Amino acid sequence: MRKPRKDRKEAGFTLVELMIVIAIIAILAAVAISQYSAYKNKAKAKDLVGFARACAMEIVTQCEADSSFNNATQLESCNLNNGTSKYLSNITIDASSFSGCNATFTITASGDLPNGDTYQAQCTYDVNNQDISCTAPRKQ
Repeated sequence: MRKPRKDRKEAGFTLVELMIVIAIIAILAAVAISQYSAYKNKAKAKDLVGFARACAMEIVTQCEADSSFNNATQLESCNLNNGTSKYLSNITIDASSFSGCNATFTITASGDLPNGDTYQAQCTYDVNNQDISCTAPRKQ
């Protein structure tokens, strides 16, 4: 007759359990890295909001001084073509929607990141509320 075996205590994890945990961690890391990369690019493109807002503010200032003003390309902050900043190149400002001081208008700033992605931000001046509102940069 055989002697009954003593029950051994289980110590540790099996190889399958460890592989499942590693696979889950790898999936989470892949998602996190791609999201972090997108977040960094969006943060770098944040300068575009400043460019668009500066143009809109200069237009509003000019309109307060001269209510018949109607050519935004005369203004320094609205006449930026192929400009650069720390993280952006080929920065352009589009103020073509501005037709006069008594109408709502939208300024669009766009630029390229070093990785080749193009981002765009917009600022809109609401003539009724006399308020400038801007959107966060968006990848084009």
